[in-house]
Amino acid sequence: MLKKIFLLCLLIVALVGCNQAKTTPPPKVQTIKLGVGYIPNVQFAPYYVAQEKGFFAEEGLEVSLEHGHENDFVALTAKGERSFAIASGDQVILSRAQGLPIVYVMKWYQRFPVAVMTLKRSGISTPQELAGHSVGTPVLFGASYIGWKALAYAVKLDEKAIRLDTIGFTQAEAVSTNKVDAAIVYIANEPIQLAKQGIETNVFQVSDYIDLVSNGLVTNEKIIKENPDLVRRMVRGSLRGLQYTIGYPDEAFQISRKFIPTMTDADAPTQRAVLEASIAMWRTDQFGLSNSQSWTQSVEFMRATGLVQTEVAVDKLYTNEFVEKK
Repeated sequence: MLKKIFLLCLLIVALVGCNQAKTTPPPKVQTIKLGVGYIPNVQFAPYYVAQEKGFFAEEGLEVSLEHGHENDFVALTAKGERSFAIASGDQVILSRAQGLPIVYVMKWYQRFPVAVMTLKRSGISTPQELAGHSVGTPVLFGASYIGWKALAYAVKLDEKAIRLDTIGFTQAEAVSTNKVDAAIVYIANEPIQLAKQGIETNVFQVSDYIDLVSNGLVTNEKIIKENPDLVRRMVRGSLRGLQYTIGYPDEAFQISRKFIPTMTDADAPTQRAVLEASIAMWRTDQFGLSNSQSWTQSVEFMRATGLVQTEVAVDKLYTNEFVEKK
């Protein structure tokens, strides 16, 4: 009798469990628009990989990438019109100086990706030798301009002794045709373009002279307070995409081609080299983690050069709480 009662109880529990399984709705997928800046490019491979391999989907996220100006996406995120953006440390500092509640929650680039490039034959072999010459900049804002100011600051270069020309995104052509003596470039872009043409260059990497915080994932204080699980899932999916790209660069490149419709077979070898150069700036044994020294140095530089006029609390700029530490 007791055995029959026990079996009956097990049957009831099983039926209740099945009924709950049928009536419990699947978790709702959350749609995220992520502002990454620029245009579709192999340098965004970790996010293409995270989409294609289902890393975001496993976190209950459907992430689409938006392209445009970095500062616009930061402003939208600060206002709550976007949940996340990719932004460099200088944009976070500028935003906080203006009272915007932006917080950097995941470090992506380990090195600032900007440099100044000259031709080998120019005879300009150090940043100090740029004095008396022309330097081309794509624009007078953003990472290129910040990188230039940081390099000049770090090597004590008198900017008044240099003619700074705005040349748009024509750096490789402008340098190779002697329109300017040097140009502010992205390490993983223009130097590789000229190398593929057999043109030798000198590349003065900003990160060799000053440790600036570069690109990472940002959100706003409200989301951190009200939905920390969302931040944690977004960080986790992003880091899985990053680490997979570094571990399997050939596969990551083929995935990236699906997201970059303008890339031709002729472009592919150069773009594969761009990915390799980008990976060199992403490698670390501490994925996602920020350190206070880099943030402090970035703030000090921006204060000293007048880019920021007010005091900025370093501990408000970033957090490591959403990065799983090894």
